[in-house]
Amino acid sequence: MDQRVKPAPHEIRRARADNPKTRERDLAAQLGISEAELVAAHCGDGVVRVEPRVNDLLTGLEAVGEVMALTRNESAVHEKIGVYDKVVTGNHNAMVLGENIDLRIFPKVWAHGFAVEKRDGGDIRRSLQFFDAAGEAVHKVHLRPASNLYAYQMLVAELESPNQEATVAISEEGAISEGGLESEAEASDDVNDLRDRWSRLTDVHQFFGMLKTLKLDRRQAMRMVGQDYAWLLDSDAV
Repeated sequence: MDQRVKPAPHEIRRARADNPKTRERDLAAQLGISEAELVAAHCGDGVVRVEPRVNDLLTGLEAVGEVMALTRNESAVHEKIGVYDKVVTGNHNAMVLGENIDLRIFPKVWAHGFAVEKRDGGDIRRSLQFFDAAGEAVHKVHLRPASNLYAYQMLVAELESPNQEATVAISEEGAISEGGLESEAEASDDVNDLRDRWSRLTDVHQFFGMLKTLKLDRRQAMRMVGQDYAWLLDSDAV
């Protein structure tokens, strides 16, 4: 995020109206705000703030039926059409193990949520959008023609937040700085412990237990462990 003075909600809405075809992620970058702030500015105008209660969301989505699940970052967009079924809930991690949609979710990362309605000609496009503490999108669920609209509306009503302000508090605490990672990487005892535990993993599902024990997140561990275990790929590798 840059250091420009952030626009007020009405200015954000005006910028959206002036640039109707620009993607939210790109428009937010142009305005010097997060995507969550862009969406929040429209609360009361096609947007309802919802609580990011991951377990309630996942269990309620199955009744909505066929939807499109979307996750993206700067380099890739992953879209999958299917049903949120075979849900496994949990406070540390939750899973969707359906035939078409397969997800591993860490609820503590989900900080903000919104139900969004956008007019597209004579149609209305509906989606649930969730963001981390820094305002970066972590996951979106888009309705499709076959979706159960009533079940969706009931789910939105269940998750609706009492806070419908057109602003959102953004924190960079969850972001990992390069300096922080380098400092941790210099702690040789921590690195040796990580490498020893990593070398003894026999199943992919042991990985997150190891991270929890060491109080690391995935990016920290991958930076610390060394390039013989984890290395950076080019952005066009996928």
